[in-house]
Amino acid sequence: MKKSTLIAFIGAVILAVVLWQMPRTPHQETAEIVAEEGNPLDQKVDEAVAIIQNGEGPPMQAIGMLLEVLREDPNHEKALLWLGNFSMMSGQWEKAVDRFHQLSQLHPENELYTLNKVQALMQVGDTTAALSNANEYLNAYPEANRVKDFAEGL
Repeated sequence: MKKSTLIAFIGAVILAVVLWQMPRTPHQETAEIVAEEGNPLDQKVDEAVAIIQNGEGPPMQAIGMLLEVLREDPNHEKALLWLGNFSMMSGQWEKAVDRFHQLSQLHPENELYTLNKVQALMQVGDTTAALSNANEYLNAYPEANRVKDFAEGL
């Protein structure tokens, strides 16, 4: 075998080994992978909501899943929001007040949380607390049109 052929053969073998050892997928940072997969608690909430909305299973199973999320993270926003919404849908107004009160404490800037709390307070017959909460929110966020409209109707 000629020297140049031998060098070319060895070069080809080395190149083949290097290519064989290279990763076959693009490099991703760990944070990117976690972001793509999502938060497991958010995924559990989404699954529970789908069970209720699509009628894929017993609603109490889904509520149990949402409560499990809150046991892991008592301030989980999506779980609190959906539990509050489902409480309102099922007429459990006191539970709705509690959920939306917690959400409005965690996220005081969110008008929807305060509006839902005020509506739930009205349903339990506490007009004074409803008006007080609406006015407190309007003092902090005077541009809150939905809360303003609701408070004017009281």
